[in-house]
Amino acid sequence: MIKGIIFDLDGTLIQLPINYNRIQKNLKELFNISNDLTPLIPTIIKLSQNDPEKIKTSFNLICQEEIIASKNFKIMDNAMEILNLIKSKNLSLCLVTMQCQNALEKIIDDLQISNLFDSIISRDISIDRQKQIELSLQKINLMPSEVLVIGDRIHDVESGKKIGCMTILKINEIEKTPSFDCKKIHNLVEIKSFL
Repeated sequence: MIKGIIFDLDGTLIQLPINYNRIQKNLKELFNISNDLTPLIPTIIKLSQNDPEKIKTSFNLICQEEIIASKNFKIMDNAMEILNLIKSKNLSLCLVTMQCQNALEKIIDDLQISNLFDSIISRDISIDRQKQIELSLQKINLMPSEVLVIGDRIHDVESGKKIGCMTILKINEIEKTPSFDCKKIHNLVEIKSFL
């Protein structure tokens, strides 16, 4: 039985128009390279050679773009209705994101949803999605088997699955479907059938 749900933010609940071209340009200049940094965060860690100052500078460059994007985000698929429905069923509700805390706070304030979440974990707390999910589970004091993880990236559902959570992949036009068995939705309204 589901007792809690952990949502990814960007691509699942909202759409952030982040200028990744500018992020890539600025990071290439910082690291003096010509290739794109993909996947972004693991590549930054690798190129920084665990230098805290380089990592901090890199994340600050990304955060600047995320803050700009947070002024123009779009709410996806009746997200507010779904969040309120989940809360009305007395389920624990968590949010995990790879966005910085400053952008996250602006989005949460604009949506006026801070009271809906029992746990909110940003990139500033952990840059590892699996760790973000584990921290969320600790905060809501639930077993992984009691929690549903919903994200729009294969990495989101893989991370939840590794811990033992139930998972749903919100399919979008960018992400491929995972190689393992996973429930899929195209619209957040479809979550109602799992509650």
